[in-house]
Amino acid sequence: MWESAGERNKATIRRVFTEFVNQGDASVVDECYRPDIVDHAGLPGAPEGAEGVKYTIAGLREAFPDFHVTIEDISAHDDMVVIHNTWRGTHLGELLGMAPTGRSFLSVGIVIWRFDEEGRIAERWEHGVSSNMFAALGMRMLAPRKGRRRTTEGVRSVTRTVPLKSGKPAAWQRLTAELEGPRRREYEASRRRLGITSEVLRIDPRPDQDHVIVHFETADPERTRKRWLESTDPFDRWLREQILDIHGEDPWAGPATSCEQTGWAWTAPPRLTAGRPDGSN
Repeated sequence: MWESAGERNKATIRRVFTEFVNQGDASVVDECYRPDIVDHAGLPGAPEGAEGVKYTIAGLREAFPDFHVTIEDISAHDDMVVIHNTWRGTHLGELLGMAPTGRSFLSVGIVIWRFDEEGRIAERWEHGVSSNMFAALGMRMLAPRKGRRRTTEGVRSVTRTVPLKSGKPAAWQRLTAELEGPRRREYEASRRRLGITSEVLRIDPRPDQDHVIVHFETADPERTRKRWLESTDPFDRWLREQILDIHGEDPWAGPATSCEQTGWAWTAPPRLTAGRPDGSN
């Protein structure tokens, strides 16, 4: 018997990483997770519930055959467990359509878990580890912050590829850093005005010329395109100027029928607060 529910929950998390994440034993999910687990940071395209958890780890282990997570620190608070962990791996398999780069990465961050009364994992958030991993591979994932997992019902996915002009990779890195940092609020407000609920930007290295893949989700791609083209908002005008300078063309201005795909989804983790991960106390 465990001395407390907190000790039991910490032991469960240690088992999850030892047997499931690092060794690939998916049966641990059936034993330790609720079937309706809500993972706020699964891989794009992951299904809902426990199957989505399996999908995410399987995808990471396929992309990074040496994928390994080390728990640096762990603590329990009521029905929550918080860990500081380090992810390591070498990109030798395809990841979200991105060909293997051979790059190794080391990423640190925080993962927060909520347990139900029966000691099963009911909810998961993370901060830093996956975004740092994607950044190490040349990817930038941007989206309006949400505290709850969204659904993709009625949402259409659009993916477009634009060239990265010669001499502009550094400018692209600076732009995405601004969107993730000092201009994040303006960026999120812009996406809300346009009806974009999720967005992913990443570099696609190619032998002749690097490209940037822009993927976004919206209920009405044509309406989003028109709003973008007609917007006189200062931030939107600034962003259009930056994009045209870096790429020579605008990925959000193309016709709504071009290069559409389905099945991708991504939700940003919530901000960490002094209260619970969803912002309540």
